[in-house]
Amino acid sequence: MKEETISLGELFSILKRSKWLIVSLALIAAITAFLISSYVIQPTYEASTQVLVAPKESQNNTIDSSQIQSSVTLVNTYRVIIESPAILEQVQENVIGAPDSISNLITVNSEQNSQVINIKIQHTNPVLATDIANEISDVFSKEVPELMSVDNVKVLSNASVPMFPVSPNILLNTAIATVLGLMVGIAIAFLKVVLDRRIKTEQDVENILELPVLGSIPVIDKVEMQRQVNVKGEQVHA
Repeated sequence: MKEETISLGELFSILKRSKWLIVSLALIAAITAFLISSYVIQPTYEASTQVLVAPKESQNNTIDSSQIQSSVTLVNTYRVIIESPAILEQVQENVIGAPDSISNLITVNSEQNSQVINIKIQHTNPVLATDIANEISDVFSKEVPELMSVDNVKVLSNASVPMFPVSPNILLNTAIATVLGLMVGIAIAFLKVVLDRRIKTEQDVENILELPVLGSIPVIDKVEMQRQVNVKGEQVHA
């Protein structure tokens, strides 16, 4: 059997014939994703606060580069302390309504070679997320002198109540679902052609049966057939 190939024109023809199927699947996927993102998935809010690891001043009230580098080095240690039970258990006790596992809500990071630590809390309740974030920075700044025997942490900025959720991203989810719907529709359109082994044209006979076409019977619709009958009838009467 000859190897079957599909030309670019045939590809466009397949897509054109199945355009309503493709569009319908894309619309269904987009509407479904929009409704789920808007009304099913509970929105999540993020509150963030920052603490500064300040270098210790020398006796002459100056700060040199070695002291700054020492503070930067301490940042990684402080990030671990912030997420430790020593801090989070106190926060859980102090904040009314705080969940049992705050560690699942918190994200602690810092820029490379930065003395600033970012503390982020994500929760479905924006007020609770704000309270937890601010309490973590407060407890941490108070506990550091006892834990590290050095008082070099200051709260740089307090968290404010977020007005808009960070997830779900309704627009992004809808766009992704639309693309997936289009891809599924196109795949189904091509599968219908590939799996359809019926012989419809002279070209199908040559490709599938590998036989030459000796002749074909044209398809004439009823209107054309009636017109030809009328013409022949007029010729006979003439």
